[in-house]
Amino acid sequence: MISLEKIAELAGVSRRTVARALKDKSLVKAQTLEKIEAVLKENNYTPNLAARCLAVKSKSYRILFMILKAKNSAFHAFLYEKAKIKARELEGFGLKVDFLLVDRDLHHESLDISNLLEDFTYDFLITLPVYEDYFKPFFVSLVKKAQDKGVPIIFYNMDDKAYPRLCYVGCDYFKAGRIGAGLIALATQNKGNVAIISNRTSSLISFSERIKGFKFELKEKYPKLKIVYEHAMEHNDLDIDLELLKDKKVSAVYLVNPGDYSAVGLLASKLPKLKIITNDKLPISENLLKEGKIAALIEQEAQKQVTLPLDLAFEYLVNHKKPEKDSFFTELSILIGQCV
Repeated sequence: MISLEKIAELAGVSRRTVARALKDKSLVKAQTLEKIEAVLKENNYTPNLAARCLAVKSKSYRILFMILKAKNSAFHAFLYEKAKIKARELEGFGLKVDFLLVDRDLHHESLDISNLLEDFTYDFLITLPVYEDYFKPFFVSLVKKAQDKGVPIIFYNMDDKAYPRLCYVGCDYFKAGRIGAGLIALATQNKGNVAIISNRTSSLISFSERIKGFKFELKEKYPKLKIVYEHAMEHNDLDIDLELLKDKKVSAVYLVNPGDYSAVGLLASKLPKLKIITNDKLPISENLLKEGKIAALIEQEAQKQVTLPLDLAFEYLVNHKKPEKDSFFTELSILIGQCV
């Protein structure tokens, strides 16, 4: 790595000026900074960890991270735990992460963020677009407040380009739906009746995009597969029409948003020959996969969806480095019982 002395020599400035520029670009004149950055770029220089730590502590940056919570959502509980671990790591660099927990199981009256909006002192917002009626006004208000204050935003898990954001980190749900269709085809030998069941409503982007991809793939490649039942358990009730599934001789189910996976237990106990394709590698889903109650899982790198946004926010705030891409799609992989 090139030394500060060499950078100073090549840029025609003092070593002290280079150190100030690495600590905080605002401390150096624009013309001088341009010379230093040209040298840094030419020599592929990356500030070391100590320099980063010093830069952050001098600024005391704060990040607001919005997390969904629900008693039946194993996926979001997993995200929260991983995000907290990453946040504690960043505290070692003097960067503070505050979590805004939004409980899906409570009425919207319990979610009062007026004080937060009135005293919004954050430097970065990490959130996901949620359009269920009870929360949409709060989400829109939060994003607007960040936008009005010039606070950068990263969306994770779900995306919506209609809102201003630096980038998106998460699953390509259309592609995930196509993979789901391919797995259903393998499980049924490309023919028969299938069902689509979800724990959540179509107001979720993760649901609607997966369904688009699933139906697109069936239409393009598997015309002998027929969807005979589509159902969303709107209120977390296991109100699946089991008799219809039996009567229609459904051989496979695409469980789109599995929630707490209780639907798997119900389907596996009542229709043991049914092939269930669903999402996410979590402790509970791995056990169901081992037991043979789930035929295959589509993994979407859940942990990366909360850790990468924090890394990107860190780079943006400390090194003034914008994300290199508009969307960071997580890797989609397929797991069967023999994988766990």
